[in-house]
This record gives sequence, C-alpha cells and structure tokens, in this order.
Amino acid sequence: MPTPQHPLLFSPLKVGDMQLAHRIVMAPLTRSRSPNYIANSHNALYYAQRATAGGLLVSEGTTVDPTANGYPDVPALYTVEHAEGWRLSTDAVHRKGGFIYAQLWHVGRLSQPQFQPNRQLQVSSSATSARRKRAPARALTIPEIKALVEAYANSAKLAVEVAKFDGVEIHAAHGYLIEQFLNDNANLRTDEYGGSIENRARFLFEIVEAILKVVPASKVAIRISPDCNMQGMKDSNPKALYSYVLNKLNNYNLSYIQLTEPVWGMWLPGPPHATSKLNEYRPILKNPHTKVMLTGGYTGEIGEAALKAGRGDFIGLGRDFITNPDIVDRIKYGLPVAQYEKAGDSYYGGSKEGYSDYPTYDEQESAKFLAKL
Repeated sequence: MPTPQHPLLFSPLKVGDMQLAHRIVMAPLTRSRSPNYIANSHNALYYAQRATAGGLLVSEGTTVDPTANGYPDVPALYTVEHAEGWRLSTDAVHRKGGFIYAQLWHVGRLSQPQFQPNRQLQVSSSATSARRKRAPARALTIPEIKALVEAYANSAKLAVEVAKFDGVEIHAAHGYLIEQFLNDNANLRTDEYGGSIENRARFLFEIVEAILKVVPASKVAIRISPDCNMQGMKDSNPKALYSYVLNKLNNYNLSYIQLTEPVWGMWLPGPPHATSKLNEYRPILKNPHTKVMLTGGYTGEIGEAALKAGRGDFIGLGRDFITNPDIVDRIKYGLPVAQYEKAGDSYYGGSKEGYSDYPTYDEQESAKFLAKL
C-alpha cells in the first residue's frame, strides 16, 4: 500500500458528539432517486458505499414540509414513514462505523406549482421569482412562517429520534428559502420578517432555536454561503448581513458551520481557495464548540493547505464522492481519482447507472487484471 498523504486531513477531530477519524466529509448531493419522496434501500446502498469508519456523510437535501419540494424524486423527512425510509441509510452507514447528518431543506421560490400541494404557487418571503419566465412566488403569511419554523423542528426530531441520524444540518445557503428571507433583493417584506438585517434573519434564528428545543446543539449544524449570489440572490450589504448572522451563530454551541462557495453550473471553475471571499468570514466564527467545514471544489491538496492555513477544521467534497465511492482512500494513498462527469441525466434521477455502479480503485484494478487473463 502506498505511503499515506495529507496528515492534517487524516488527523482526528471532535465535531459535536462525533469523534471523526479523518476530516474529509461527503457534502450534500441531490441525486433524485427516492420515488414517492421516500428514501429507500437503493439510497442506503449508495450511502453505505461511501461511508468510512469514523467518517461523516451529509445527506442530500431532504424536505421539511409539503411546500418545501421543488424537484422530482427527492427524499422528504416530515412523517414517520419518511423517517423509517431514511433509517435504512443510517443503519447502513453505522454498520460501517460511519456518521451521517440529515440536511433539512426548503427550496422556497425555486419550486414550481407541479411540486406543490394542490398545484398552488410556490412560497417565499415575498412575491418574487428567481427565473425570468416563472411566475412570482406567493409571500408567506406570518402564521405560515411560524408553521414552517415548527416544520423544521419536527423534521429535526424525526431525523434524530426515528431515522437515527447523528445530527441535522440546516440548509441556509444557495438561494433557497432561508436565504430568500436573508437577502434584501428577495425579501421585500415590511413586517417583523423584513427590512432590517435583524428582521430578515429572524426566520433563520427562529428555526435554529426551535430545533434546539428538540435536538441538542451538539447534533445541529448549518450551511451558509455568504455573499455567493446564487440563484437570484444578491444583498445590498452582504458583509453586514453575513457578519451579523455568523456573529450570532457563535451563541449556540452548534456542531459545525459549513461555509460553502460552489463551483458548479455558472459558478465553474470557482475562485482560488486561498483568496476566496469565505476567508473574510472565517475569523468571525470563534465558538470553540463549533467547527468549520469548507466546501466548494476542494481536492486533497487544496484541503490540506486550507487546514494548514487555519481556514477551516474539515473539508467537504461533493462530486468526487459521486464517481469515487472510495475517495477517502484514494486521497489518503495518492491513488488516481476518477473524474466526475458534467451534470446530466445520471446526476439527477435514474437507476443504478451513475449512482451505485461506480467501482472502487481495487475493483478497477481487479477488472483490469481479469481482462488480461
């Protein structure tokens, strides 16, 4: 076996209740392989293939409410049936000695009526749209906002108590519902959820506090993409907005905060990591209980450099986990990494092809050997 590489990436780390054996995390990846919105045995196989002893996986976005969905065949997590479906995956990961968090998700205005109850308009902070040819969303009423806060808490409770996830990650990034409240180009409200930064952040912190009533802080994380301008997001003063949010998150003793700057879609190939705008926000996070995960185009080399520079505590990888179920070992031992394909039919929806049929390095080498016989 080759000599291990990247000593910081392969050093232990305490994150919340978890003692991680290494610092490479599988970041959330929507794969659209859960018909009827229920996680299934095929999903369990996919996660088990990518699990490692002492390693953390974060699930694909899982919806918290019937209004939360915006895509076909994504899993949900707001009923006991949903949670029991997810239990197949958590059990499979735990059998391999790994950990798994559930990402809690509401897409807001990025949905469409065909995904909504009774084909109603999608909902958001205000009657705005992220697409030129798409009808504006319907602005949530205050009672509906309060109900969604409780929906997040319900999903978190089901995730930990029934599905047996090791924790939950609140998706507050990438232009989805929580960011639609945070950013002032999408939030046009004039009530207690609009206007000032404090008001626009109210929805987020009500969700955090509602979840913390039912799940320990050591099992709660959050994903933030400061000043990323994804999917129609743009704030007039992003530094002030995200400085306020991250400063306040210091108060909660969360498991981790994921800072993400994607490198997919129109954001390819992404910024040089050493000069990323995320580096402006990292010094704000000072709570010793809360670790910092970085995601967005990282490799073993770039991740090791980020840890060495103190920009984060651990690193999330996305697409490399799709084509390399054994990516952790490939990075550790300097083995060739199979390149991911551009987003297409195999990313979102389908069967085992492009999902659970990618070989490990050992399987590839065995196939080459057998082909020569």
